[in-house]
Amino acid sequence: MQTKLALTGLALTLACAPATAAAAKPTIPPPTNAAITIEAKPAITIFSGTSTLSGRVSGAKAGALVRLEQDDTRPYGDSYKPAAGTATVAANGKYTFTVKPLLNTQYRAVAQASPPVTSAGTLVRVRILVGSKLSDSTPRRGSLVRFSGTVFPAHDGRTTSIQRRTPSGSFVTVARTTLRDAGATSSKYSRRVRVSRDGVYRVKVTGDGDHLSGYSRLRAVTVHG
Repeated sequence: MQTKLALTGLALTLACAPATAAAAKPTIPPPTNAAITIEAKPAITIFSGTSTLSGRVSGAKAGALVRLEQDDTRPYGDSYKPAAGTATVAANGKYTFTVKPLLNTQYRAVAQASPPVTSAGTLVRVRILVGSKLSDSTPRRGSLVRFSGTVFPAHDGRTTSIQRRTPSGSFVTVARTTLRDAGATSSKYSRRVRVSRDGVYRVKVTGDGDHLSGYSRLRAVTVHG
């Protein structure tokens, strides 16, 4: 009888004892409220030019890595690939990349927070680079002036328009030609235009899905005679 009572008391003691450390649930750290932004300046650049991508990371420690991804195929945003280089988050949360896109490209940044966070996409558009030169900037009235130049990247067969500025500041096309082959990376054009009065001219190359239309520098023509 005494043995039975002793066992019963032991059972009650064990039932009332607090749970051991082994039975306690593991502590799960709360997720961070990290976020990342991105902005491109300028958002439109000329071929061979650069753009600065920058933003701020919140909820991540200084020194955290930020990697850049890019998509240069339309529709943008469905085929990102790694871009070269990484950046680190500064003490104020900022990061910066410098890019040199060869065609219209959308970028996004991914910060190695816990868990990683991804920015929205930002599109950097690229204008065709148009060079221009005149055979004579001070021709006699009624003379033919040759407009010529090289265009990057190559756009063989693309329409090229020689335009004159109107008194209102807009431009009208006075002649057209097409780009011809100048190698793997460039095209060229050449067209003679009869000039009868003073004017300011530019050359426009029509863009396509990968590049915006490009414009040459303004060229002044002063006639005499």
